[in-house]
Amino acid sequence: MKKTIRTFVSVVLLLAPFFSRASVELIAPTNGATVAIVPSAQKKVIALPTLAERIKLFVDDRTHGGKVIRHDAYWRKSKPFRLKWKVPTPGKWGAKVEIGKKPDLSDARVWYVKASKVDAASGREKADGGTSGVKEYTVPYANLEVAQRYFLRVTLRKRCAKFNCGPKCPSKCKESKTVLSSPVITFVTEDQAPRWIEIEGRVGNFRDLGGWRTQDGRRVRQGMVFRSAGLNDNSTTGESQGRNRLTVEDVKYLTGTLGIRSDLDLRSSSETADLAESPLGAGVKFVRRSTSCYDGIFRDDGKARMAENFRHFCDRRNYPVIVHCIGGADRTGSLSYVLNGVLGVARHDLEVDWESTFYPKIPDENPDPRYWCRESHFNDGFSKYGKDGDSWNRRIELYLLDCGVTEAEIATFREIMLEPSDGK
Repeated sequence: MKKTIRTFVSVVLLLAPFFSRASVELIAPTNGATVAIVPSAQKKVIALPTLAERIKLFVDDRTHGGKVIRHDAYWRKSKPFRLKWKVPTPGKWGAKVEIGKKPDLSDARVWYVKASKVDAASGREKADGGTSGVKEYTVPYANLEVAQRYFLRVTLRKRCAKFNCGPKCPSKCKESKTVLSSPVITFVTEDQAPRWIEIEGRVGNFRDLGGWRTQDGRRVRQGMVFRSAGLNDNSTTGESQGRNRLTVEDVKYLTGTLGIRSDLDLRSSSETADLAESPLGAGVKFVRRSTSCYDGIFRDDGKARMAENFRHFCDRRNYPVIVHCIGGADRTGSLSYVLNGVLGVARHDLEVDWESTFYPKIPDENPDPRYWCRESHFNDGFSKYGKDGDSWNRRIELYLLDCGVTEAEIATFREIMLEPSDGK
């Protein structure tokens, strides 16, 4: 019996170094945390129920020097996703960050963090030395979805201070073979649209059409339709095509991670110089169709183009879709308003989503009713459809039917773009 006990104690002592091995402590986010993705200034505007109140907020803010709202650095951007972890042992560490939707992280996106040292007292990186401490890292282009559960792990590998070598170093460097990992934790993003998309290139006003709740409590699917500014510059001569705004990494991300399969360009031939291929490459279906906006969508030619554009979203083979003009504001904004409107997104949300293109100002601040970029064009146009008691969504549906879209096509679009009522 005593021999058995001695043997057990010996085994425990032998394995103790393995069980007590230091790991990476994640400080933020904590396990089970809810992570904000929309900056607080934007949420403050979105929370106001009427256009008049939103205009007043911006006018008052401007009167007081813009110190409450307009100072926000993240208009038309998502809130930065910042990680913080503690390294338990001194040295220089590189990191691998994995974020995915599956618990085993088999679907994870991966970011590599350059090796650095941190000072234990200040928590700041030091280029010339330091000990273990706290590392802060802002995940670039995280583009997290709305109300989505994610899984996260941070893995550190030590770097040789003398040679800055890695795991393939031919020398007998022990540092490069030292690997520490955090436990896999889970976090949830807030239930707040819009979901902004950021990339390296010069493509702004980029966001997911999805993420919004509908009047019956369902959600517009994310990762299906993306709206943005132009993927390349407008032509300056009408003959030569404008410069591509995308980097090589952007093309990989948009066609790979986001899986974009079709590019619907709403610009005219003079703007695109008859561009025949998407800036995303020949593998992406390219459709260019010069399109109207605002009050123009209610004219005969505008209604005809609306029907043609709508049918692009009735073909499952086109998904995921990116739709854009040059600024992603007027033509793209008008089409997006109709798409989410017929899906059942509340009128307030349609309005603040369209307005968010222009924050920290609103075009309807201009009192001149002839101003071409105005939300009132939607209000006047859709109000002519339906009767007293009809919802705003029903009026938009009647508008589409007047454009020549069929009820079957609308049903198909809803089937593609709406999550089931149970959210699965």
